Amino acid sequence: MKKNNALFLFFLVIVFWCEGLMAQRPSVDKIYTTNQLEMIESQKNLVKQNREAFRNSLSEDQINILKDNSLSLEERQKELMKTLSSSQKGVLKGNRESLRKLKYDFAKTLSEKQKGALKQRKQYLRDRKNKLKDYKSGFDGRREKLKEKKQNFKGRTKKLKSKP
Repeated sequence: MKKNNALFLFFLVIVFWCEGLMAQRPSVDKIYTTNQLEMIESQKNLVKQNREAFRNSLSEDQINILKDNSLSLEERQKELMKTLSSSQKGVLKGNRESLRKLKYDFAKTLSEKQKGALKQRKQYLRDRKNKLKDYKSGFDGRREKLKEKKQNFKGRTKKLKSKP
């Protein structure tokens, strides 16, 4: 019974500790005002509409280029850009310009406190991404240590089996 209580208490402490860590990082909803969140939503909708309008203007050959998995993403983009008409290029240019204007207008509404919070959040996400890359690549030596432990374990089991 004491063991269960101790495990429950330990689990409870861990949960509250993690909640405390999560509370230190402000979420995007807490950083922006309601007007700014509405601006972000309208930007997302505009981007979706622009993409849909561009997709509808593509010919069958251009769609086939985009679906060609034998080419890399960069190669597909280059091939598609070669086949675009002047009106399609104009649509893309207009989309980029309208998005730049919206981003500029949105940036003007940010306070210094919000800018600082966004910089911290961006740095946190960048650090987290780099840690994940390091972990996946085995940069910190964890993979090598795990391989050594496996080899040591295999060696010990072989020794135990050979000692009858």
